[in-house]
Amino acid sequence: MASSTSSWGFIPDDDKDIYVCLFISRNKDNKDIPNFVERRKSFITTRDYNDPDLIREFFDFVSNGVPNETCRMYYSLNSRNKEVVYKNLLHFLIDEPNFNLCALPSKIASIAAKKECAKTKHWFFDFDIKNKNKVTEFINDINSIDNDVEITYHETPNGYAIIVSRGFDTRELLNKWSENVTLKKDDLILRHRGQTIGECDD
Repeated sequence: MASSTSSWGFIPDDDKDIYVCLFISRNKDNKDIPNFVERRKSFITTRDYNDPDLIREFFDFVSNGVPNETCRMYYSLNSRNKEVVYKNLLHFLIDEPNFNLCALPSKIASIAAKKECAKTKHWFFDFDIKNKNKVTEFINDINSIDNDVEITYHETPNGYAIIVSRGFDTRELLNKWSENVTLKKDDLILRHRGQTIGECDD
């Protein structure tokens, strides 16, 4: 006989890290779209941001938008500490006995997104320059300050996200790049974008 959890479609995966995921269509991205209404869906997940099922779920969210609506998928840079999330959730539910349980997935996500719930300690720089040579210069500047930090990066709509494996003294770096770079110590990072198909002309 199936266990009481698996019979309800729940399979424990306590050995996997959890992350916060947010699907959102923002007013900022859809200013001139007729009948647009901002939408969002947030939850925690053990799936990677490139997991096919998660991407499929995101594009299902996209498909529910109005024509030409732009949506984004954000994913927490750092994994979350399950024990801290669990304790914070218990405290919240005790303090709020009338909480609408149907909203539990988004509430858990908002708790997990708090900085004190971060398990890993990666940072990222929102690099607002679309120039590969400038990215190389920025990375060289990081290495001149701390050559042991691990660095990865990927392109974003407005530039690049430059991810570092841990914190370091950024004062000199941000002094030089203050106009175009913002440091995010624990935040959601843009991973995917999608847009609904526009209306066809008659």
